Amino acid sequence: MPVAPPAPPGLLSALVSLDEIRAVELLDEGRHTIGLSGLVQDLVMPVMREIGLAWERGEVSVAQEHLATQLVRGYLEAFRIRSQAAGPQAWLACPPRELHDLPLAAFALLLQERGWHVRFFGASTPLHDLLRGVRVYRPELVVVSADDPDKLSACSVPLDLMSHDTVVALGGRAAQEVGADLPGIVLPPDMVEAADQLTRCLAAEVFASPELVPAP
Repeated sequence: MPVAPPAPPGLLSALVSLDEIRAVELLDEGRHTIGLSGLVQDLVMPVMREIGLAWERGEVSVAQEHLATQLVRGYLEAFRIRSQAAGPQAWLACPPRELHDLPLAAFALLLQERGWHVRFFGASTPLHDLLRGVRVYRPELVVVSADDPDKLSACSVPLDLMSHDTVVALGGRAAQEVGADLPGIVLPPDMVEAADQLTRCLAAEVFASPELVPAP
């Protein structure tokens, strides 16, 4: 398999310098050069992680971080809406008080690219409310993602209840830290690998019996 050419440089610089036009140009170039999976895995998420670290070091202001996040979020969301897939349903949400939903929005694109019909609930979703919807609409998959381990751990009860009605998968940094102690399967930190794993399970009809879904 040929090696994909590198993503266009400069996205980090464009975002922190508030150059929205150049940032969108680079996102477009990246999508056409390395594809959607490459854009998410190799360009968007590494750049956003670096911006977050730069903010922690005091090198990037809150305003710069917010603008970068909103620009990238808007780009990804617009693309997802334009190409919404019809297929098995995947519901994506962050637990209550968890506001870091950009990685989940990026993951939504990867699932959509693989044929899933994604419903994106986003940040700070009441999981007991989500549970009621799961029992009515029966999605094949619910992905709950968090950055804060405490916020994910606090959702043990609704996660357990949902796991009786659908496949529950846990993502984000919090899942790597506390997911083994919670109901649901822990997704690998590599987003592309996680999306492929879920899609393979679907293709193998493993989702017909949630308890049979293998651990990563």
